[in-house]
Amino acid sequence: MLAKKRKEAKTEKKEGDDGSDDGTPMGSSNVTPVPYQPGRSLELQIIRCCGNLPLSQSVTARILKVLSMTMSPVMEVSIKTLSGSEFRAVLKLYDRCFGRNLREIRRKHTPHTAADEVAFQSFVRRGKMAPFLRVLEHDKKTADVPVQSYRYHDSTVEGKAKFEAALWQECIEHFECETEVYARLEDLQGKLIPYMYAHVCVVPSDLNIPAELLQSQTAPYFEIRGVLLEVVDGYRLWDIATSQAAPADPKQWPAIIQTAVDAAHQINKRGILMEDCAPRNVIVDTRLQKPFIIDFAQCLFKDKMIRRWLENGYADDDDDWVPEGEYWERARQHANPGAIGAVMRTQLLQQKGIKLDVKFPDYYAIIEEVERAGREDRQR
Repeated sequence: MLAKKRKEAKTEKKEGDDGSDDGTPMGSSNVTPVPYQPGRSLELQIIRCCGNLPLSQSVTARILKVLSMTMSPVMEVSIKTLSGSEFRAVLKLYDRCFGRNLREIRRKHTPHTAADEVAFQSFVRRGKMAPFLRVLEHDKKTADVPVQSYRYHDSTVEGKAKFEAALWQECIEHFECETEVYARLEDLQGKLIPYMYAHVCVVPSDLNIPAELLQSQTAPYFEIRGVLLEVVDGYRLWDIATSQAAPADPKQWPAIIQTAVDAAHQINKRGILMEDCAPRNVIVDTRLQKPFIIDFAQCLFKDKMIRRWLENGYADDDDDWVPEGEYWERARQHANPGAIGAVMRTQLLQQKGIKLDVKFPDYYAIIEEVERAGREDRQR
């Protein structure tokens, strides 16, 4: 598939110069303008429909407002269906060029520039992507700590290109993780998490990517994947004490917070651990005063974790080791329910003097039960 054009500062370029030399074009250090602005339209290709909405293969999404640019551009958009009616959706794009936290290098935001794009395009053109991605995969498998994209960045042209390449892979992984979570939690859509409408790809307009890079082998490196999600009109759980959309009666707050805590536990029970779980990732529907958990781009899956543990020999020296027990120990350490409930309990105590009684999962009882059941299964 093709990729969306980056609107960059115009640069002078000699005929035949592909930007692969260390000398980059004049003005190439200019920061790439953010193309995701209210009022603009984006052409989307529908990769996969996940609901019953009558969508054509290609749709136009008009940006109504930008919701977040933290890790990914997240926007509320308006889209026309085949019948001509319009509906609102949340469009989340996994774009390596934008996202304040995504592009951090040692806690400092490093915006995308024309020079970065020149370096990345040259990297792809010279066939460097596939070998680099193999190195990246090996590093991730063998590292003791998570491998950050900025690890590959330095001040050289090659270092800039490797940083962009690592970010591209990170965005792909975020897209694949988010879509997999929604597929696994299909029964919770519309109840504890929003509905997933479709997987999409941004259709380019006014391309500045050379035609030869948009051929089948290299085109995927320039595509921008995304998802269309249900709009939850409401407020962040974090803002429950200050939002005008929240219940005026503080006595209603504990039930909302407890529901969010229980929702996180339900997700854990389905074999998913959230690595970015916080009150900011809980939207409370104003009309129903019901919380919905969002943002699943960074998650762990129980079956994949168990497979990796077995490959690493976890069971070799311990006949009593139970994979399910290990999973719930990791769930205890991640503390997704606590990342919501304990934080809100502290916040309300500090802001309003309200003492919140939140009920959390009894992890030790869960671990004891699953390990007992696991040992009994072995003895049969």
